[in-house]
Amino acid sequence: MQKNSAMHKHKKKLGQHFIHDKNLINKIIRYIAPMSSDEIIEIGPGDGALSYIISKDVKKLILIEKDTDLISELKNGFKNANNVVVKNEDILKIDLSKIVKSKIRIIGNLPYNISTEILFKLLEISNNVNDMYFMLQKEVVDRIVAKPNSKIYGRLSVMIQVYYNTKKLFDISPDVFVPKPKVFSSYIRLEPKQDVFINLTHEANFKRIVNAAFATRRKMLKSSLKNLLNSDLLNKLGIKTDDRAENITPETFHNLARHV
Repeated sequence: MQKNSAMHKHKKKLGQHFIHDKNLINKIIRYIAPMSSDEIIEIGPGDGALSYIISKDVKKLILIEKDTDLISELKNGFKNANNVVVKNEDILKIDLSKIVKSKIRIIGNLPYNISTEILFKLLEISNNVNDMYFMLQKEVVDRIVAKPNSKIYGRLSVMIQVYYNTKKLFDISPDVFVPKPKVFSSYIRLEPKQDVFINLTHEANFKRIVNAAFATRRKMLKSSLKNLLNSDLLNKLGIKTDDRAENITPETFHNLARHV
């Protein structure tokens, strides 16, 4: 029996906000469109508002929940569901390679205070993921899908767009949560691109370049990247040395990393 989210005392430090709007839940389910062959990981299932519905339609559902107070409720609620595994784990500390053995899908209402950290951690298993659907703070989603030459375009935009095809699906009012957050949320779909990098060196170079470029985003690339490459390479690839990180497309960063 699913417990009402209003009965569970939310923990501010965990960034908990529970969905209580059935129309929103149904809308999210329609986008996810769970199928009988699916193996799904849900990060931060909370009180199981989505989990109980999705579990009826999928091959396997793995719930990763950090809140120990919620774990007993989830385990009790799914005690007769052979296709559901409940893990009391911190998503930032868990070894996902031990869980992900085949192509999976990932969903979640991510804690807003650590959502970026979670997204970067999931890059580790992007080749084993079919798609991901996340509820995030609207500001974060807007940054993910941002284009170059905008104030909100940054490291997050480049990193996510190189690894994934991104699609902002819809915005969500604070009114559908308990407790009500102070910000609007958005729902996003991320579809991993396959074979993004030539090898591990290419990937490592990409991460170093992007980190260095945006660490001092107001500096020209010839200055921010001087410890990683020389200006001749920028000129050779048709990149202006007086451009700044915010002027460079994700594809250009990706190509630059191949030549370092």
